[in-house]
Amino acid sequence: MIAINISIREFPRSKILDRYIVKEVMSFVALAVAALTIMLIMQTLFELMDMLINKRVAWIYIVKLLAYRLPAFLVVTFPMSLLASSELAIGRLSTDGEITAMRAGGISLRRIMIPFLFAALAISILAFIINDYIVPEANHISQNIIREIVLKKGPPNIRRNVFFRDAENRYFYINRLDEKNMIMQDIMVYEMTREKFPRMITAKTGKWVVDTWKLENGTIYNYDEDGKITYEMSFVNMDIIVKDDLQKFFKNQRTPQEMSSKELRQQINILQQAGADTKNFEVDFYMKYSIPFSGLIFVLLGVPLGLRVKRGSKATGVILSIVLILLYYVLLSTTRSMGRGGMLIPFLAAWVPNMVFGILGVFIMLGAEKK
Repeated sequence: MIAINISIREFPRSKILDRYIVKEVMSFVALAVAALTIMLIMQTLFELMDMLINKRVAWIYIVKLLAYRLPAFLVVTFPMSLLASSELAIGRLSTDGEITAMRAGGISLRRIMIPFLFAALAISILAFIINDYIVPEANHISQNIIREIVLKKGPPNIRRNVFFRDAENRYFYINRLDEKNMIMQDIMVYEMTREKFPRMITAKTGKWVVDTWKLENGTIYNYDEDGKITYEMSFVNMDIIVKDDLQKFFKNQRTPQEMSSKELRQQINILQQAGADTKNFEVDFYMKYSIPFSGLIFVLLGVPLGLRVKRGSKATGVILSIVLILLYYVLLSTTRSMGRGGMLIPFLAAWVPNMVFGILGVFIMLGAEKK
């Protein structure tokens, strides 16, 4: 009974402690996000100023491009800020003797970690929401501004592995394109029939002539509601009319960075039905989750490392954070390339860096708890 009374009395103290630590972390997060975002903006300004001065792009386009790139900057800075802020917050608490007092009162390092992880989870969820709902549309508008500038100066730049969608809600996919002769290779057209069942047209090659795709050596597939093929027919030549004007059509192209996770998953399923290679898209799909939630991993590293930083050595903590972030992104870029090259399955290509740094963080935390 005594043990129950003690636990009831200590519960409010735990809530107060959690709120205190979360408030401490969040104050550092706000500063870190602001600093890192400004750094990314400064880096982007070099590119934008070149467009303004040398390419004679109107300043209103420059302002719009910068504004629409901000959401993507935030998704990158949120996880990075959690590493630095958790190090600085735990370092400040340790320097002022508050961590020593907590541990003397019987509070373990793992218990102290809980509010840090709670703050990291909240920020990671926010980062995912921004990345999945705001960033794709902001990126699409930003890219369309660039496409509009390009279209004014000549033929548009058609990127490989990009989806187009026309006014009739048909999806067009080109794997390779000879822009000079407008000859396409590995083509797919996906549309819904009047019966509301999908139809897919694939072709080895095709030529883009004005508003018509002249396809050669292809196959037409009809599917039922369960995704089973109900009709299949090969053809030698086939014409598909593209009613949209060229500028509107190209404004509807979307890269994986311009799609939500749901949209990208749908496009992957469409391509897989056509038998296309989807490794690139699958890696990008899983990275839509791994990057926003990397903040949780950074906190696992930041808290025990912050305890090891000597009194008054905030600069050491900041430098250590920069080095770890650099190593993380070097590893992420490596595994991403390995996933696209087929050396790693897409899921691991996106999540291996989080796994490696998470395991490292757990080992450092267990070591710090013994001291």
